[in-house]
Amino acid sequence: MSVQSAVTPEISEKSKTSRPDVLIAALLAILALVPAIANGSIIDWSVNNDSMMRLVQIRDLLAGQAWFDYTQYRMGPEGGFVMHWSRIVDLPVAAIIVAVTALTGSVSGGELVAGVLWPSVLMALSIFAIIRSARLLGCEHAVFPAAIIGLISLYTIGIYVPGAFDHHNLQLTLCLLALPAVLGGRRAHHGFVAGAAMAVMMAIGLETLPVVAIVCLTIAMSFLLHGHEVGSRTMGFGAGFSAISALLFVATVGPGDWFAAHCDAFSAVHLSIAMAGGLGLALAATPSLSSSSVTRIAVLGGLGAGLALLVVAAYPQCLADPYAGLDERLKTYWLSAIGEAQPVNNILRNDPVMFAKYYITPIAALAVLATSLPATANRRPLTVMTVILLTAVLVSFWQVRGANFAIALAAVPLAMWVAEKRQIAAADGSAKPALVMVLAWLVSLNVCWMLAAQVLGDMAAPAVAANQNEEKAVGSNEGCYMPAAHWQLSAMPAGTVAAVSNLGPAILKYTSHRVLAGPYHRNIAGNIANLDILMGTPEQSRQAIAVNNVDIVAHCSSDDETRFLVRTAPHSLIAKLVLNEPPEWLTPIGRAEKSGFVIYRVKQ
Repeated sequence: MSVQSAVTPEISEKSKTSRPDVLIAALLAILALVPAIANGSIIDWSVNNDSMMRLVQIRDLLAGQAWFDYTQYRMGPEGGFVMHWSRIVDLPVAAIIVAVTALTGSVSGGELVAGVLWPSVLMALSIFAIIRSARLLGCEHAVFPAAIIGLISLYTIGIYVPGAFDHHNLQLTLCLLALPAVLGGRRAHHGFVAGAAMAVMMAIGLETLPVVAIVCLTIAMSFLLHGHEVGSRTMGFGAGFSAISALLFVATVGPGDWFAAHCDAFSAVHLSIAMAGGLGLALAATPSLSSSSVTRIAVLGGLGAGLALLVVAAYPQCLADPYAGLDERLKTYWLSAIGEAQPVNNILRNDPVMFAKYYITPIAALAVLATSLPATANRRPLTVMTVILLTAVLVSFWQVRGANFAIALAAVPLAMWVAEKRQIAAADGSAKPALVMVLAWLVSLNVCWMLAAQVLGDMAAPAVAANQNEEKAVGSNEGCYMPAAHWQLSAMPAGTVAAVSNLGPAILKYTSHRVLAGPYHRNIAGNIANLDILMGTPEQSRQAIAVNNVDIVAHCSSDDETRFLVRTAPHSLIAKLVLNEPPEWLTPIGRAEKSGFVIYRVKQ
């Protein structure tokens, strides 16, 4: 694998014309809606827990909850708990809902438009950024492959589908929009855009900190090596990173929380580091300090040492594992079962199709970059691309959620590689280069690897596949989160519901009830109380229900978390309910046959 295309250090004059790229990206984002329309429903509101929970948070905001109040009052113990999410995503989605509602008089119509428009706009911006980055590195020939590979990559990871309000799509979009400036921009506004994007990514959610950190380090190292040549970009990056971090802190963190040190949400910890690092980098890039390599080494070395001392001295608790303080029972029965938090070895062992979907194309892209670097005259942009992609891949090895970034970033070098093979095939005209080009296309599309893994898995274990198909016929896991499964529950008087954490956001979205559990690490008391109820014997569960004033118990037999708990505790209350053997103090109310969602009222 290699890329022979000329790599230029700056964006060419022709590539500065963005209209064709914008048009291509917009058309492809619209094209991505076709499968949803073909299924008969433009939006699958059960797209994921976080998207449902985000909509609940937005509804609370529009209903009058204070801007700086992040409490989710209908989840967890009495009084709720404080969520670690930012309002940054809430604001644009809420604005769309309000605008459409004002025009149509329909709140549901506003949510529908927002559910389609928001992820589609983000997808268009992401495709645009992939095309621009590929154009920058691989010239005009890489545009078509970048558009196709980018579209398929973004579509298959599923975070841009209609109804996706989860913040990960916005974070990925910001990362991709910063990429062209990091790869080839040299002007101050290029750096400012990249620095601002990193600040917003960090303020939205801290799971992207490794990517933010490596981009900051890349900018600093580029300045160290090349000095005044990239001085303007470095100053712009530092200014953008520090200024936008300060602005977002004031806009999203309540004054009463300004001096609190939260390690799992944007707080004074991250603001102080962003301000010191950003302003320090901008100062280091001034002409008086950047004139010699010795001065740059001294200034950047001092800045790095100062930042390290700041973290160690002021915020040592934030250097630990973010889940280190989590209750052991929650680590065992909740965290270990979260799909997006699984490491690569678990994915490879338990779900080869998921491994093929998330890991093969990023690894292939790293191979392309590794073989291209020795043959490239100007190695700087490819080196930067390699470092950023490698970071995303390593993060994905730790937790699979990082693979979304790796897959999207991989589209750029893979597009360059396909473009090179297309040029060779067009110039040669023989069968062999054409075959190589086809193979390059197939290698670059993760959907091909997914299909191959699925076929091989079915061939290797037909009995297992048959059993899996039989399970799906009995009940749909996705059906547990659809409105049809919750209509009877929504008709009941508001009360407190005990159900697995997976079902918590859906119950909040479709009903007026309060739930004990939800898939959020700050809801420690509610999740533990819920485990006491579901995993205890019926006698133990009855006591826990009384202590927590639970009115309703619900379960969905086809839900993955339910199956996990039943396997773990075969004599528990949840296991009895799945076997349709409820204790006498639970009265069955209704059952949704397609999903196996069952409701029980607690006898008083």
